[in-house]
Amino acid sequence: MSWHLARGLLAALVAMQALAWGLARGLRVRVEVRAMALGLAVPLGLLSPWLFGGELLAPTGLLDRVVSFSGIGHEVRRTHLLLSDPMFQLLPWELEVRHALRERRLPMWSDRLDGGSSPWLNPQAGALSPVAVAARLTPIQHFFDVTLCLKMLLAFEGTWLLVRRLGRSRVAALLAAASFALGGGVMSWGLFAVSSTVVWVPWLTLACVQLFRRPAPRTIAAAALVTAALLLSGHPEIALAGGLFAAVCGLALRRRTRRGVAAAGLAGKARLSRRAGRTRGLAAAGLAALLGFGLAAPVLVPFLRAVPASQRARDMLGAEMPDHDFRALEPASWFLGPTAAYLRSPINPRVYGLPYEEPFRGPFDWADALGGYTGLVAFAGAVVALFVVRDRRAWPFLGSALVILLLVAGFAPFAWLIYSVPALRVPAYSRFLPVACLGLAVAAAFGCDFMVYRRERRLQLAAALAAAAAISLLADSSPEILLVWGLVAGAALAARWGRRRQLGPRFAAVLLAAALALDLGPWARRLLPRGQGELFYPRSELIETLVRETGGDAWRVVGVEQLVYPSILPVYGLAEVRSNNALVPGDYLRVLRAAFGFDPSAAHYYSPFDHVDHPLLSFLNVRAVVSNIWVPRPRTLVPVAAPGIAPFVVYRNPAALPRWFVPAAVDLIERRALERWIAGLSEPGRVAVFRDEVARVGGPGADGRGGLSAQPADRRPLAWRPARLVAGVPGHLELDVPGAGNRLLATSLPQPGGWRARAGGRPLPKLTVDGAFLGVLVPAGASRVELDFTPPGFRSGLSACALALCALLYLAWRSWRAERAVTARPSRP
Repeated sequence: MSWHLARGLLAALVAMQALAWGLARGLRVRVEVRAMALGLAVPLGLLSPWLFGGELLAPTGLLDRVVSFSGIGHEVRRTHLLLSDPMFQLLPWELEVRHALRERRLPMWSDRLDGGSSPWLNPQAGALSPVAVAARLTPIQHFFDVTLCLKMLLAFEGTWLLVRRLGRSRVAALLAAASFALGGGVMSWGLFAVSSTVVWVPWLTLACVQLFRRPAPRTIAAAALVTAALLLSGHPEIALAGGLFAAVCGLALRRRTRRGVAAAGLAGKARLSRRAGRTRGLAAAGLAALLGFGLAAPVLVPFLRAVPASQRARDMLGAEMPDHDFRALEPASWFLGPTAAYLRSPINPRVYGLPYEEPFRGPFDWADALGGYTGLVAFAGAVVALFVVRDRRAWPFLGSALVILLLVAGFAPFAWLIYSVPALRVPAYSRFLPVACLGLAVAAAFGCDFMVYRRERRLQLAAALAAAAAISLLADSSPEILLVWGLVAGAALAARWGRRRQLGPRFAAVLLAAALALDLGPWARRLLPRGQGELFYPRSELIETLVRETGGDAWRVVGVEQLVYPSILPVYGLAEVRSNNALVPGDYLRVLRAAFGFDPSAAHYYSPFDHVDHPLLSFLNVRAVVSNIWVPRPRTLVPVAAPGIAPFVVYRNPAALPRWFVPAAVDLIERRALERWIAGLSEPGRVAVFRDEVARVGGPGADGRGGLSAQPADRRPLAWRPARLVAGVPGHLELDVPGAGNRLLATSLPQPGGWRARAGGRPLPKLTVDGAFLGVLVPAGASRVELDFTPPGFRSGLSACALALCALLYLAWRSWRAERAVTARPSRP
């Protein structure tokens, strides 16, 4: 381990542990020293090969399919190739955030990603994610192993505190916390924002339990902070599922009036007391949720504003209920297609095969399918809690886990409801499985406590464990699985062995801990890739050629078909045209689809990019195109001499336009005619604007004249004029616009709704150019134009955040006054 990594890891662990300790104090619980020690030992022990060895927690072998490693001299280890998103999306996004913070600006805009996009709008970029913020103290190549270490710490300690608050023993808290931290809810999504978000769900559930039982200003403030952390961690589906899970558990576990009050003839008062307590709890939880939303509003409001116009919303809202024949007497028809296999995810670690080592036999992919496995100890404990333990406190956790499993498995009644309400189609419900893991782990604490410390209902316990083992072994009966079930059975027997009551339970606890470690330890490590440090985005001759051709990010670059798929090239400082983000605006994809056939979707994640001879390529500022020797040569592009990059080929586009220019001609078109106009485009210097926008702003060209000219009658080549960049950073530009009269400044900057244009301190009207890009009407006499990007909704979110901070300060003052009054109260003699 390098000194830089060791120093950063220590600082990140201390910061996260301090945050966990402070939140626990705010929620009126105490983090025991043993819980903190185990919360650090479990992740450090599991991740030691990555933290203390020479391996990286990243599938670096993926890059050999994108950027050739020929000539590097290292054998490429190709494992976990399914996990492409961390290398193709998450690390490029994280790098853009780090670059912005290093330049002391917020990551509002990136010129390199998706043809120009806002990392602030993208929740998975984690601009303000607490886990990502702490991990930024370490080098980027160790981002995933450090973040996973922090996630496991939060998951372990949060689950421990929740189980202890429910009255379970330390043994049960240890087993539940380790099951959740090592289970599929965290480990199968260990490199993704799913796990960054789900680790806050036990903390939020604990906060809801506290609010419904004993609402207080300090508890409300702490719950608001946990809610904000959940919302900022980068995965909206988990935040939604986690919030609903916490609310249900908090409401179900609210404090109830003692039976003795009703028996004393005060049943009416008892009902009033219950109603008042429920009302106070709901009010406190609602206030905490509102304040948490307000704290996260600067990120959350822009995201919510962007969703309706995004690729993701287009795909999900367009989905339709598949044909399905539901027959009440045939259980197989109760579910939609193969998704019913998700119901088997909790029963066996090899239910879909040996992870990443055998052919996959489950629904969708390894990450999704394994997200519901919490370990055989947790499965056995949950079965015991369901059929043997008579404790209502386990019911909301079991019930929530069952509902999530049915939802993810495509239970037909749930599916009909989802497809009947358009807004319900947007979430990806398979991402709810990690929350079910928490429900199973906490419910298992009740069953494990019964196995270790209780002596009654032995036959029922034996029957429940036998049924759980039989179900599990039907899926896979490997020797390792048999050994784990043998340890679980041995623990149930050892707890009832001998007359010395303490020896048996202690031995049983050791056996259960050994079963958990034998099961989840090797299984969790199989889910994690082992990358090679020397292959972490190496600079090949292909990259050097592209840098020379484009001058870094002065010009854009693109690959034909699916070559050098985004967002790999932005890692090297190269600006990419194609998008690799589900939140990319739909109008931008509409333009790329019309010109190049580029149309990524939920069904076809990676889309080819063709027809690079189209003139729109020049409008998009593309100077270099990556192809290979098997793809036909484009007619309008010039090959670049670079023999060392074979089998790749780089072409130069000599007609590429700058990103901002004054066009020679502008066409006024109707919105529905955009595709037809793009198909007929012959000159990149000619642009189109929507007729209704021009009429609305009342600017030049509203009458067909005044700077918005038509094609000359003699069809002479169009003469566009470049604007000169005076100064600028991503998201803020100062341009000198040529010309003296009214004219249009056209750019290839997408998301025109977020840009503001000013000249001499006065705002300038905007137009949409070529269907998706920023255009500015520059009046006569103005030459210097300033362009600023702010995500739509950011300012209103910032105002909501300020109000929430004021409310938190008021709650802190109220709590301080209350505690001071208690301290100053004289004690009775």
